[in-house]
Amino acid sequence: MGAVKQEVEDVYAATAVARYCYGSKESNQERAMAMEAEEDGGGLEGELIPGLPDDVAMECLARVPSRSHRRMRSVCRGWRGTVGSAEFRRRRRAAGASEDIVFLVQTAPARGDGKGSTPECALAAANLTTGEWRRVEGHADAWGPVPLFAQCAAAGDRRHVAIVGGWDPDTFRPTSDVRLLDVPAGTWRRGPEMPDTRSFFGCAGGGGNVYIAGGHDECKNALRSAFAYSVAADDAWRALPDMSEERDEPQLVVVATPGRVLLAASGYLTEAQGAFRNTAERYHAGGDAWTSGEGDVIPGGDTAGKMCLASVRGTVWAVGAGKDGVREWDGDARAWRDVADGPPGMKACVKAVGVGNGGAVFVFGTVADAAADGVKYSAWVMEASGGAWKGVPVPSEFGGFVYSAAAVSI
Repeated sequence: MGAVKQEVEDVYAATAVARYCYGSKESNQERAMAMEAEEDGGGLEGELIPGLPDDVAMECLARVPSRSHRRMRSVCRGWRGTVGSAEFRRRRRAAGASEDIVFLVQTAPARGDGKGSTPECALAAANLTTGEWRRVEGHADAWGPVPLFAQCAAAGDRRHVAIVGGWDPDTFRPTSDVRLLDVPAGTWRRGPEMPDTRSFFGCAGGGGNVYIAGGHDECKNALRSAFAYSVAADDAWRALPDMSEERDEPQLVVVATPGRVLLAASGYLTEAQGAFRNTAERYHAGGDAWTSGEGDVIPGGDTAGKMCLASVRGTVWAVGAGKDGVREWDGDARAWRDVADGPPGMKACVKAVGVGNGGAVFVFGTVADAAADGVKYSAWVMEASGGAWKGVPVPSEFGGFVYSAAAVSI
């Protein structure tokens, strides 16, 4: 047994140099093999680890940190099939080895001397379990930089994160591109383009789908239309019913309740640029219309545009700064209830996202004493079950403004 243990340790040491950074160098053949392996239950050939039953070997492999999974996939066909399988993900959850990763589309330092340079965006991955922050790189020749103001959303299948829309950094024109990251595999592919081009739309994911709603067209007209992209099923977009109101810069949240509910909140009308409203409306997946009712408002009155919404603990949380800054929607009472004060030292919330499968909330915001220490943004996390806010150290190179966020448990 000692020899086997040493072999596993040697494998881990060999793969530990890999970082939480993604490329797209895997061939189409390798991706097809991984997909085929998952479909046939893993596609395992021979022993995973010589001398160990596969069940025990799986338990060993499931405990290897996610930063090494891409290297593991290159060891052999059996390991590639294992890492890409649903059983592997189940074993990691059962072993308590899951890692919570938050993906952030944020401003990045301009290349060159910075004088007159085109602003850039990048995708960052913050591993809340290990504390690592990494840039998530695509294939530069195939993708180019992340579009400005792009939205990102987790599809809710514990696997895919989509980068949707945004502005081309060279032309400053909206793009309909969709880029899909297979997080466990570390590979990218193109998704079908959005049905239209729009800017500053709401975006969220759940149940194997990515949803978009509202925003404005190229004539600055606020939109009511909404669409769903089925990542897990047919890899296609479908139109949803129009919202009852046009909403530019809305917030979109998917609540994982039976039947799945999509909430579109806040935003503003074409004739009222920047005047965020506190209204909201709901769409039940498979329904034929959006609905709103008494109490469907965002807390904060005229500060609705400064409240960040997130799906936490099976409902919607509204996160803001200061006393009683965090509130939870009580569906039975159709009212908001106080949960906690906002993160200590936060001046304004920039983005909030549920993490740990909704068991906690991650917040990225501006800090009150930015002028004093030169740090403009910070991050915090809090368990939904209660407890104090915990600060999340943000390395200086990841201190840019965040346009969108999504979370996946690996």
